[in-house]
Amino acid sequence: MKFPCEEVANKILPAIRAEIATKLANEYGLKQIEISKILGVTQGAVSHYLSSFRGKERELLSKNPDIGKKIDEMAAMLIKGEFDEKHICKICKKLRELSSPHF
Repeated sequence: MKFPCEEVANKILPAIRAEIATKLANEYGLKQIEISKILGVTQGAVSHYLSSFRGKERELLSKNPDIGKKIDEMAAMLIKGEFDEKHICKICKKLRELSSPHF
């Protein structure tokens, strides 16, 4: 039996990181090494997020525009050094509501 948080850790969090990495690269012009420091992952992981090798569940995130707004807020907070992990829980909850048969 898998718990909902296991599914989130395996599928959703990588998708969120991929979305944030893409925003930081495209909208904020950051290099992979800068993104890796902000996200606390390796530069190789960032490369995989940007190339969609990791975070393949990104389509789940696009099902609700509120999730996109939260990801935008998270990216801005990360840039400012004001990240609040409560956003992750809000996104997770929304995704579980949208995808209840999957989680």
